[in-house]
Amino acid sequence: MPWLAALLVLVQAFWQTKPPTDWNDIELAKFLADSPWARLAAPSAKGVPGPPVQIYMATAGPMEKAVAERNRRVALRRHIDPKAAAIDPLQEEFAVWFADNRAEHVILAARVGNNNAFLNDAETRRMQQECEIEMGRGKGKLSSYFPPTAADPYLYLAFPRGQALATDKTVTFSLYLPGVPGPFRALEFKIKDMLVDGKLEL
Repeated sequence: MPWLAALLVLVQAFWQTKPPTDWNDIELAKFLADSPWARLAAPSAKGVPGPPVQIYMATAGPMEKAVAERNRRVALRRHIDPKAAAIDPLQEEFAVWFADNRAEHVILAARVGNNNAFLNDAETRRMQQECEIEMGRGKGKLSSYFPPTAADPYLYLAFPRGQALATDKTVTFSLYLPGVPGPFRALEFKIKDMLVDGKLEL
């Protein structure tokens, strides 16, 4: 039935019907902040003031493609030649670690800015103690992290992937973000929304 196919296209989200290179800037920004793999997270404690923080799953396939497209557009607008740009050692270290460890980890990116809290050992220890993932019947602590830099405002938090199943209901995170007013954030992602062609992307 042609009308049924047309109806299905209408109810599908833009990210399901076209690649990131065909998204407009508003669609790209929305996907990076409000999609099955992204949230604008307010403080989790009631009555505690603090800005919403953009957080997304950097290891999810659809998000990797969206981030690559965002970075491509930023480079074009700033007239940056990726081949001629200076390499940030921390960014290069993270890129190598990401490539080697992404299969065993779920990595969150949180836009916290390059703030001085990461120079405070007590703050980073608290982050390591407080950050946690819960998936299915298991919980896991933060296994590694990469702080924001002058070139990259995102904090990257790596958690053990565990045995995530398509039949699980949610993946939840409890986070402590150094240097952010109201530093505690709680996020919940629905497993069923993260299935792409029957494969769980996270």
